[in-house]
Amino acid sequence: MNKRVSIIIPTFNRAEIIKDTIESIRNQTYTNWECIIVDDGSTDQSEIKIPYYFKSDNRFQYHVLPVNLNKGPNPSRNFGFNLATGDYVYFFDSDDILMPFAFETYISNFENEYDAVIARLEKVDYNSKKTISINTIQSENIIEDYFTGIVSFYVCGPMWKKSFLDKQTQLFDEEISNLDDWDFNLRMLYNQPKIKFLDEVLIHYFQHESSLKQELNKLNLSEIDSAFRARYKHLALITNYGLGFKNIYLGHINNFYKHYLRLTLRSKSGDYFFFLKKILKIEWELFHILKIFKIIIGTFLYKYLKKGERFLY
Repeated sequence: MNKRVSIIIPTFNRAEIIKDTIESIRNQTYTNWECIIVDDGSTDQSEIKIPYYFKSDNRFQYHVLPVNLNKGPNPSRNFGFNLATGDYVYFFDSDDILMPFAFETYISNFENEYDAVIARLEKVDYNSKKTISINTIQSENIIEDYFTGIVSFYVCGPMWKKSFLDKQTQLFDEEISNLDDWDFNLRMLYNQPKIKFLDEVLIHYFQHESSLKQELNKLNLSEIDSAFRARYKHLALITNYGLGFKNIYLGHINNFYKHYLRLTLRSKSGDYFFFLKKILKIEWELFHILKIFKIIIGTFLYKYLKKGERFLY
């Protein structure tokens, strides 16, 4: 099989990091690919440095996202997809690393009926280079488990058949700044693609101090708001598609609110009341009257006496 892979990489101010990513692509044992790098208006001389890294390899392309388009990784991915000519599409980030045999493994597992092949990845701390975890990609209840984070593909786990993606009405949602890959992968799952799951780890996925997940844990309210807008979007989609009971997913959303309520109380942030109101609204909708009293009691016990955190779960 000699199918072409289109690799799409958004980048912003990663001129000093992306070199290793480019080298991991150049070193692939499978050689029939094109790599489309889309720069979202970098200010670190990326337009000079990045093309220099691959000046002798015409399989790489460097594009600057047009100024009339929305900014961000999602518009960059969509723009790159429109330039792709491959049989398969692989979305990648500008700071991650592929195993040398990654594409060969993906391609050898693609059969005619598959819309995607999904591999596992190793999450690595960027500074220490120590392994944090290896993700789970399979489940008997994949929609619910992907929604809750038990299963996760990230943006770089799947390789997609381009003909499957061509049929979608939307690829990456340009209104979402957090959980963008979560949103994309879930919407693809709603279309019931035929997937081959691989047990091999083919990617090193680097976790940075400045990553969006870290921003959530730092209680960046704008990013938290984006994350919850994405979750409510999918609550509506799941209900519309008849893919599960609304109350189950609403309960999962409430668990995330409780997580941030606990974080704000521990950090003595005044934002705790924002999350408390959200939790009480959902508990009321779920008719959990006793839980409403437990949450209220637990919140104020912890705030003033540093006790009662067990009521906040």
